[in-house]
Amino acid sequence: MANDKKKTAANGAKGNTKVKDAEMDAQEQQVLAIIEASVEKLPEKAQPYLKSAAPYLAKAWVYFLLALPYIVEAILQAQKFIAKLPEKILWATIGFLVCFFGGIFPATIAAAEAWNSCGGVEAWHQAGVLWEECMKISDAQKKDDDSAQNGAVNTKETPQQLIQRKFLIAMAATEPERINAALTCLYTGWIGVIGVLKLEFAKTVTLGDVIGSTLYQRVAHYEPAIASMVPEEYRKWVPTGTRWACKAVAISVAWFIQRVISAFHSAIRGGMMFSSYLVDFLHEQGYLKEESKNTNIDEVIGWSVAALGFLTQLACGFHLPLLLSLVLWPLQILEAFIVWSVSF
Repeated sequence: MANDKKKTAANGAKGNTKVKDAEMDAQEQQVLAIIEASVEKLPEKAQPYLKSAAPYLAKAWVYFLLALPYIVEAILQAQKFIAKLPEKILWATIGFLVCFFGGIFPATIAAAEAWNSCGGVEAWHQAGVLWEECMKISDAQKKDDDSAQNGAVNTKETPQQLIQRKFLIAMAATEPERINAALTCLYTGWIGVIGVLKLEFAKTVTLGDVIGSTLYQRVAHYEPAIASMVPEEYRKWVPTGTRWACKAVAISVAWFIQRVISAFHSAIRGGMMFSSYLVDFLHEQGYLKEESKNTNIDEVIGWSVAALGFLTQLACGFHLPLLLSLVLWPLQILEAFIVWSVSF
């Protein structure tokens, strides 16, 4: 009897897996049809490349949608955990992270500070509004998919008709005034952040331009040799490509120098922030008799952690270790995007 129940449960699990796989395949084919239909409206020269990438994009989108509920749940659980932390421990943790990651994510940390100065609380609220509207769209699309499975909706639509129907469903489910206000707030805040960052990192960008110009003066002598190795119809791109390559190398060098400076500065600031909040928390809990302002313990801890944080980043070459890269890759993408936005 027990073996029969196990076999039945195993067969049921296999059946559910097959159903889920079939649903994913159907959804992937639907997304693929939409992408291919959209590609036809793009320039002819780009169409072959995008059509080749379409199956991979469709699969990536389906897996993203599959992972999205788990990502949202992880974010919600993280918010609940952070909300339960004592305020001083939270700020001490932030200081510790700044101490060890300030040279790896200098632009991201600067952007967070600028964002907070440019109305970060309101922007965070508006981001929540956008999320609510997205959830409305998601619920409406799920109902539409259920109707399609029940035969209430024509499933023999062309990709263009499917895109139009999904777009109209999204329009009907959302409130345009809320979306407009939220997007305006976020865009205005982002423009303010970019303005602040361009001023803050003006020396870095200028240094990159100077290094790039100097480097190009040397490399320009080799342009005829480079052009001789390139097909004639593409030789006109050699000077421009060479300048771009020189600027890219120069910007990388300038930002590496900036990372060293940011790592040193953030290590000191983060270490002191960590130690002061930690000592004050221990004083509140009765483990220490004095507050941070009345003792030198916080300075000893702060300078020790600062030295450890800076040397750790220096030893890693201001790059994340492999295991942390697997976890913090979204921050790495954000850092690269901010650096590109400020530098170019």
